[in-house]
This record gives sequence, structure tokens and C-alpha cells, in this order.
Amino acid sequence: GTGTGTGTGTGTGTATSAGSATVTAGGDSSSSTKTSPTPVEEGEEEEAEEDGKDTHFVSFEGDRSRVVVIDKKATVLRWLLGKAWQSWHNKVWAACQLTPICAVLGPVSIVTTLVAYTCFVRDKGLFLIPGITGVGLWYNMLTSRSPRVLRILAKDFDMLFNIGNMIVWACCLSASFGWDERTVPVVLAVMMNAFLMVLVDATCSDFEYGGSRRIFLSFTTLMCFSGLVLDQGGLYNDVENIVWVFNTRDGFHATTAEAWEATNSTALADDGNTITLHTYLRSVGNTRVLFFAVFIATAAWASIYHPTECAILKNAARRSVIGGAQEEEVVEVPSTAAGTVPHEGSQELQYSLSTYQAEQEDTEEAPVSQQLNDERMALDAESEATVNGLGDDDEVIAFMPAEEIIIPDGPKRSMLCFLLCGNHCVAKRVNDFAEEHKAWGGIPGFIGFIIFLVALTEVIPLNLTWVSVLLLPDTTRDFFKLNTHAVKLCISEPFDFMVPFATLTVGLIGGMASFDFHPGCCAGFICFDFFFITDILLSDADLTESVIREAGSNVPIYMIAFITFGSIYAMIVFGACPSASSQHQLSFTFFNSHVKISFISMWARFMYVSSTPRNFSRNK
Repeated sequence: GTGTGTGTGTGTGTATSAGSATVTAGGDSSSSTKTSPTPVEEGEEEEAEEDGKDTHFVSFEGDRSRVVVIDKKATVLRWLLGKAWQSWHNKVWAACQLTPICAVLGPVSIVTTLVAYTCFVRDKGLFLIPGITGVGLWYNMLTSRSPRVLRILAKDFDMLFNIGNMIVWACCLSASFGWDERTVPVVLAVMMNAFLMVLVDATCSDFEYGGSRRIFLSFTTLMCFSGLVLDQGGLYNDVENIVWVFNTRDGFHATTAEAWEATNSTALADDGNTITLHTYLRSVGNTRVLFFAVFIATAAWASIYHPTECAILKNAARRSVIGGAQEEEVVEVPSTAAGTVPHEGSQELQYSLSTYQAEQEDTEEAPVSQQLNDERMALDAESEATVNGLGDDDEVIAFMPAEEIIIPDGPKRSMLCFLLCGNHCVAKRVNDFAEEHKAWGGIPGFIGFIIFLVALTEVIPLNLTWVSVLLLPDTTRDFFKLNTHAVKLCISEPFDFMVPFATLTVGLIGGMASFDFHPGCCAGFICFDFFFITDILLSDADLTESVIREAGSNVPIYMIAFITFGSIYAMIVFGACPSASSQHQLSFTFFNSHVKISFISMWARFMYVSSTPRNFSRNK
């Protein structure tokens, strides 16, 4: 769902972001409040619809029943030292804080490594120097991480996906180097520091989470794109360009790019019953690092404009209707009032939680859902034990739910009303008629899309791909009723909207080019692009009352979309589309490399890029 920022800050997105705030015994805590238009009275609902006024509100709220609190000194360093060395903790902690020497040597070692890769170095043993000097930075960052938050991040797909991307990139680049000494700085300097950047929300260091976090994230983004340009441009010295080849006759084997191009093979060569596929190892690694670079760039953006917002750790928001035609049945949740944790050290934290909730609820203009009103801030069992053990001078870090927002919805808030320049009367009549007869568009659209996929294989005539236009009526109905305010919030998300939108569009252009811009295929790809944008990327912007009240889990629809993408991807790479020719290529010179990209390869790769992070990150 669309939600906003953190306990002490604000931000917008398709998921509420967990925020962290340091609470010290004897200190003060801060929070921010929300405002919203006045809701419509129940008795005025029919008149409001006729006048185009808001008929109901939709609340996007976080889970208040679980507030995570961690001891600021419960770091990986304390875990490594053990109980026998607790007296040494403060001394070692002070020594292992992010010191200037490590903060300087780490970035210098990474920059030196990238520059050295472009030069001819006779003694490869010299590459051990930047590898060793880069250890200090990530070791300092690792010792400041909280083991409990690391366990939480270990269940987060964004973290696992991007760490996996960097591992694949490091393996691909090391294989290109022949696994010589140049592999050491790749692993010790670049990859390990990249890992710790993904785990930045687990830090207990004020220095790192404060001003230096945005610097490190921005620097990591710059280095990722720099390494991508150097590698793709052929600027690395003494690198072997490896190609992986697979065919149904000889199986899998690896060769060099020169040997492969000498065979005058294509990306998909069908020799009777034999299908041959190939991919460049450099391309695989660069795709992985591109994923990581875009993700870190979005985290850097968030850390700059929302300093108190977690960059990586996010939780989904829940949506509830306030007002409307039906009153929502609410299951009361036992409240946890301030002071329920019986310990002197917890009083300030409980005061902070109660103050945060009071400011969230105490707004005269904004309506509050009954479920949210009944639910109080509460600590989980492990956090409660942490608070009970606090001393007078101890500090904790609290991860609290995001600030709730409330979005009004009604005839004048729809996309159709926006397109009609504010004519809410016509927009309401059209949307009501389309909603009443939605089966007329839904069933033909599903059948038309199945025929489109079968026609691509030419089991039936390729011209039947025109049937895909039957997908438009139902998709247009879904698009017309989207809430304009929620759409604005959705499209402002870089990783959840902009990246899938751009990559899918580029991929489908490659698909149309591979079919030599066949009119029926172009129509099918455009309809599918419109469907994916409306029903997947902008699904959270559908705020109609019936959709929210009857909504179940979104996992099935996202998995269906992912399976559809997987089926199309398999059809592409295994040559199930005879008219999709790999001879159509995009060729250009990039620094020292002559790049050739077949449009069918562009179609497959960019469709994979657009579907993978989106579907899995939304299923958490």
C-alpha cells in the first residue's frame, strides 16, 4: 500500500518505511503530525456523490502492535567479545568506531582498485595492497551492526536480492581476471563494503547513521556506475571476455568471445532439432551490478531527503476505509498504554511511544479508522526485555511504524475525471457503468491475451495477435477509477515504479523490433505494457471502497504476473517464437568495445529486470 516515512520524519512510497529514533533516558522525543480534509458525514453521502464530493477516505497505516527496540550497545562487537570480555567492550567500541583513517582508506582503496584495473600492472601481487587496506572500513561498519536487526534484514528480499547480485558480479569479474590476485580487492574492498551498505539500517553508530550514511551511499552509487562504464567500455586491461554457450546437442561449455564470433553463430541458432544459446559473462555481471547500483541510488536519495527514514528496511502498509457506504467491522485489539513496562528505565521510552501515538490521533481535521484508534503502541517480547534491562544512562534505538496518511476518494478524485478536466458527473456515470459490467471486458480480455501468447508461437496464424486488443477495455476500466493522489505517490517511487516501468518499456520495444514491428505483435505488446502498469505497478492507487473491503492477499496476482513473465521469457530464449529474429541488432561503439545487442536479447533481459525485484519485493 502507499504510505509515508518514519516515526520522526516523512516520506512517500508504495510501502511504509520503518524509522529509527534514538531515545535516551531523561531526553525528549519528537514526532510529526498529519492533516487531511474533513470527511463527509454519513447522511450526506448520496448528495456528496452528486456534487462530486469525497465519499470516503482510505487510511494507510503501519502496524502499531509491534515496535522494535534494541539496545544501542548490543552490537556484533559485543557478540564477538562474549561475556568474558564485557569490560573491554567500551574500549574496543571506541577504537572500532568509524575512525577517519578507515573512512579515508576504504574509499581510496576502492578508487585505486578501479583505476589499477585499467592499467597494465606487471606484478599482480600489488593488487593485494588495496584489498587489505579496504578491510578496515567494512570491519568497522560490521562491528557497529545490531545482530537483531541483521536477523530482520535477513528475511528482507531487497537485502538478499542485492547481496546475491554483488556475489554474482564478483564471480563474473573474477572469472574474467582468471582468478588471479586481482580477485582480492574485488572481494575484500568492493564486495564486502557493498554488503555493509545494504545493511546500513542495522548500524548503532551515530556517526555512520547521521551525516556519513548519505555520503557512503552516494559514493557507493558512483563507484558502481563507474565500474559498470569501465567494464562495459572495455577499459579493463588483460581481461578475458568469456562466453557461456548451451545447446541441446553438446550441452554447456565456456569459450572466449573471439572463438565464438569466429564460428559466425547467432544468439539463437536453430539447426534442425538443435537450439543454441549463448551469453557473455561480462553482460551477466554488469546486469547484476546495475541492479545493485539502482537500489543503492534510491537508498541514497532517501537518506538525503529523509534523514530519519530507514533506507532499506520497509514493511507493507494496510489500507482501511473510513466512512463510505458500509461501516467496517473491527476486531478490537488490546491496548498497551504508557507505563505498562514496569521499569524506571522504560518510562521515557513509553512516554515517547504514547506521545507519538497521541500526535498521530489528536488531529481535529483528520478522520481516524476505528481499528487504528483501538490499537496502541506495543513492544514485542524481546524489545520489552531490552527495555526492562535499561539503566539510567543506557540508550536504545526504536523502530516505530511510519506516519499514517489518509487519502480522500470520490468521483472527482478519479483519473477519468482528471482526463475530462474535472467533469465529475460524466466520470462517475462512466465508472459506475464500467464497474457494473466489468465481466464484459474481463473475460474477453483474458481469452484475448491467451490467444496472443499462442499466436506468437505461430501454432495459430500470427495475425491473430490482434485479438490482444480485447485486453484494453478491462484495463481501461481499472485505469479510469485510480485515485490521482495515490497515483502521484506511486509514480514517485524510483525502485518500485520508475525502474520496472522503464525496463519493461525498453524490453517491449525490443520485442516489437525482433518481430520486425509486426502490427499485431506491436498492438499486443502495447496492451500488455498498459496492463502491467495499471494492474501491477499502480494497483495500490485503486481506492474504491469495494476493492479495499473485499481485498485479500496480493500474492496470487503477483505470482500470476511472474509466471506469465517466466512463460514469455522461456518462449523467447528457447526459440518458441519463429518470427522473432535475432538478426535484428543494435550495434554501437562504446569506448574500446563494439557492442552488439540483439533486440530479442533486449526483450528477454529487460522483461526479466522489470519483473523480478517488483514481484518479490511486493510479496513480503
